[in-house]
Amino acid sequence: MRTNFVSGFLPSRTSSFFALAAVVAGVSALDSTARADGELGDVWISSVAGTLVTGGFDHTTGTVINPSQRVFAAEFGIDPAFPFSTDEPGFTSDILGSTMTVNLLSGLGRWNGAGFDAASSSLFASYGGQDASSASGGSFSFLVTAGLDLHPEFTLVDPLDGIYLASFTASTSGFATSETFYVLFNLNESEIDHDEAIEWVEANIVPAPGALALLGAGLLAIRRRR
Repeated sequence: MRTNFVSGFLPSRTSSFFALAAVVAGVSALDSTARADGELGDVWISSVAGTLVTGGFDHTTGTVINPSQRVFAAEFGIDPAFPFSTDEPGFTSDILGSTMTVNLLSGLGRWNGAGFDAASSSLFASYGGQDASSASGGSFSFLVTAGLDLHPEFTLVDPLDGIYLASFTASTSGFATSETFYVLFNLNESEIDHDEAIEWVEANIVPAPGALALLGAGLLAIRRRR
């Protein structure tokens, strides 16, 4: 199942992630300028049939740009004074009055050009005095109000240049927890490489995994055919 694949991939505390199998055919190249302009947007949390779902949201126009989206992007160092931090992506929701929790799952991947290895760095998320780390997992919560545009701070600890893959879920009382969604954080790598990593995740992690084999100890070995 897709959930088992995802939970076995990023939250693993093993020393390395394995590289991926075949890239799903037919995935078109994405425009790097559009990525840089925020095409993937903030995280919109809504619900379908009692289950939380994520989508893309443009906080500038206040519109949902993709009602079903699980891959998001961010850049470290937009503010030169904080080169290893970012407040993107933001979060919003239409489930007014709920206390929404964003769960940062343990494990952080670093792009190797053909998949993700376990990162030696860790991701730290902070909002309203609540802290979470990819080293051990954790969460932060917020009250959903009309016009909410919440931007927590994400910081890379022990940073190395690279593209980092973090996994999250959203949860709140009365709804089933969302499927895992992903943010690819870029530190000083090109937008071409950032886009390639985004496409890889969209093609190989988010869809139902087709030709994946479960290897020992509950780990999923994945290799990309060149």
